[in-house]
This record gives sequence, structure tokens and C-alpha cells, in this order.
Amino acid sequence: MRFAKVATFGIVALLVVACGGITIPTIPAIPSFPPIGLPSGGSFPPGVIPSVSGTCALISPDEIGAAMGSVGTLTSVSASDCSYTFSNFATVNITIEASTDLQGVHVFLGTSAKDITVAGLPAVSGVFFGQSAVYVQKGANQLQVLGILTGSDDATIAKLVQVASVAAARMP
Repeated sequence: MRFAKVATFGIVALLVVACGGITIPTIPAIPSFPPIGLPSGGSFPPGVIPSVSGTCALISPDEIGAAMGSVGTLTSVSASDCSYTFSNFATVNITIEASTDLQGVHVFLGTSAKDITVAGLPAVSGVFFGQSAVYVQKGANQLQVLGILTGSDDATIAKLVQVASVAAARMP
């Protein structure tokens, strides 16, 4: 039985070759585009997105770098959200939420929640699912500084408190 299958395959192969083989269509050449002439001149330093406003205006890339101990790149900008990402993929996210208070923060931070003072304002620091966080209350607004993949030890939380101190001092 096995010989019959091999022989059949051999005969089919000979017929294909005798009839001119299998034709594979050619792929047309991809056209080339002429270079685009952009004006030369200045460039932005790494981590700086032009026209930052909102939450990102509360702390500069240099200040984030000084607090965290390495240079971060500004990766997300919106009116109430700002993210800096570092070479090890750790991210510091700074957000301002309206009409919130620190009561709810205590609930989800659980036993890791610690009442602290940041820039003379009431605040809470702690760890949620292994991620460090600092929440600062200023009136009805809450500054949230979250460390994603930054670590959850006391030294990391101290770095986030430093970030929160600079940003909270500039909160409207």
C-alpha cells in the first residue's frame, strides 16, 4: 500500500514537470517615493512634547528624572493625565480627579494605606495590587501619582511622594 502511494506521488510529480511545472506569479516591484523635504532646524529634547498643559505642566521631565533616579520619556498627555515611561518600562502616571476624597483611597489600599502630608496637604500612600500610589487632596480635587512596575518598597513610595510634592505645590 505504501509503495502505491509513493508511486502515485511520483507519477503526479512527473506530469507536473512535463506540463511546464507550477507557475508562481511574480510580485511587482514596490515603487519608491522621493524623499520628503522637511524644514531643518531645532528639535525637542527627549521626553518633551511641545505645548504641554494640564497635569503635565505640574512637573517637568527633569523633575521626574531627579525624583525617580532615571530619565523618563513623556508618553501620554491629556488635560487631566500625564504619563512618564522609563527604559525599564516602569511608568509614573499623574492624574487629577475632581470631586473625590481620601476616604475611598483607604478602602482600596487596605492595610498598606498610610496617612501622610504632601506639600502641606493631606495625602495617603500605599500599594494596590503590587503597584505604589500616592493620593493628595486639595479641596475637591485629588492628585493621584501611580507607579506602574516601579516597585512597592518604601524607597519607591518615597520617590512617588517627591513627585507628588512638586506637582501638588503647583496644583491650581
